[in-house]
Amino acid sequence: MNEGFERVAAISDVGEGNMLPVTLDDGTEVVLVCVNASIFAIQAICSHQQAWLDGGWVHPEAHEVECPLHEGRFDVRTGEPTRLPPIDPIKTYPVRMEGGEIFVAKGDAN
Repeated sequence: MNEGFERVAAISDVGEGNMLPVTLDDGTEVVLVCVNASIFAIQAICSHQQAWLDGGWVHPEAHEVECPLHEGRFDVRTGEPTRLPPIDPIKTYPVRMEGGEIFVAKGDAN
């Protein structure tokens, strides 16, 4: 049922409004973000100045993560920047949740 997806964490590993960095089997680093009881997977590095996004903040009311370096923000649903300075989007990855586990699509970034 989860063909093309790999298990990366338990749902309980990512609390509401939190982020969890994980590494896919191919070495791709992503960040799981829990917003309004939904899990999103985004690329781990900011598109602006290469900062690690899991060191930033989650803004659940806007479905955004904020980069810790220059306070740029990205929509976790689309990867689009929502506040400067970043102008390039970040990658997002399809996520499935099943049986208390989180699965992220292998090599299938949007």
